Amino acid sequence: MANNLTDLTQAEKRILTLISHNKTSRQIGDELNLSIRTVQNHRSNICSKLDISGMNSLLEFALKNRDSLS
Repeated sequence: MANNLTDLTQAEKRILTLISHNKTSRQIGDELNLSIRTVQNHRSNICSKLDISGMNSLLEFALKNRDSLS
């Protein structure tokens, strides 16, 4: 897994931070006033940029790297 958070946009970092707080796509969308589809697109882009496969892996990555996201 690549750990290159610098490749992420500010929006992607904000979403990854919320994922690290165990928020669902719906909760993230409500909090950031985004559609659930937009959040899912961001999640997909994050996975691609970080070479992560699967949403559970994304959550694990977010939890492990929570301090780096602040």
